Amino acid sequence: MSDVPSRCPPVFLKKTEDFERVKREGKRITTRFFNVVSCRSGLGNARIGIVVGRRLGNAVVRNRGKRIFRELVRHTYQCLVKGHDIVVFPKRPALELNHQRLREVWLTTLISQELMFSPNPPAPLVRGL
Repeated sequence: MSDVPSRCPPVFLKKTEDFERVKREGKRITTRFFNVVSCRSGLGNARIGIVVGRRLGNAVVRNRGKRIFRELVRHTYQCLVKGHDIVVFPKRPALELNHQRLREVWLTTLISQELMFSPNPPAPLVRGL
């Protein structure tokens, strides 16, 4: 590992204990297309975790679900309220919905829960996330 600081903050949750803490302490929001659990993290940035279980489908379907939600995060990350950890649980209907409609539901949900401060997010943060 190099001592050079990374250009972008850690956007995605990686550690099991972080996921467990969010699920244990967080507030759950349920929509038809996904569930969201969020809690304060005490860090200076927002972090997102995406959990896709085997009930969603085979590996191809699960990976597609993760790709779809990673793309939503890329397009909205800069507008997320800092200091929160968010875990997303995609549901099967989200995979059948067109991207524009899913993005509207995503934005509406985050704004209604005060996890996002702007309805018009800027361009994606970084391409290689």
